Amino acid sequence: MELYIKKAKLTVLDKYEVTDNKGNKLYDIKGELVSFGKHLRINNALGHEVATVAEKKLAIRDVYIIKSGSEEVEVFRIDTMRKVPEYRAKQLGWTLKGDFVKKSLKIMEGLHTVAEIRPKALSFGETLKLNVRKETEALSAVALYLVSELDQPKKPENATEK
Repeated sequence: MELYIKKAKLTVLDKYEVTDNKGNKLYDIKGELVSFGKHLRINNALGHEVATVAEKKLAIRDVYIIKSGSEEVEVFRIDTMRKVPEYRAKQLGWTLKGDFVKKSLKIMEGLHTVAEIRPKALSFGETLKLNVRKETEALSAVALYLVSELDQPKKPENATEK
């Protein structure tokens, strides 16, 4: 299944739109203005909340919770020897890894690829192409990608590398 994740520019809150390859909106994702930690709500095309992604505060390490219905998936960051983080979705048995700067990522289940995320060719703004092996895994794959987005440190516009 082929999806596109488009991040809105020039907004105060995190905002994303997920569409299928025909341009039909599947999910509308918005950040919370006031929350205890980072928090995103994922709504379906009809505007009904189908999942949330939230930072778990007061945890020993960085932990995020993906909640969909009564199911909760704990996601934590693992800092690797390559200085590139990996994100593990414990209950799913998935690992998100790759080049987070270039947005060239894979979601793996053991040695099998669940999904691939790459920049969309010839797109205006930041649009990513998400190929998921099964339609039923699409929401979880989007939510796991969003964890990595929430966890990335935000640099001020005028910050320079040292």
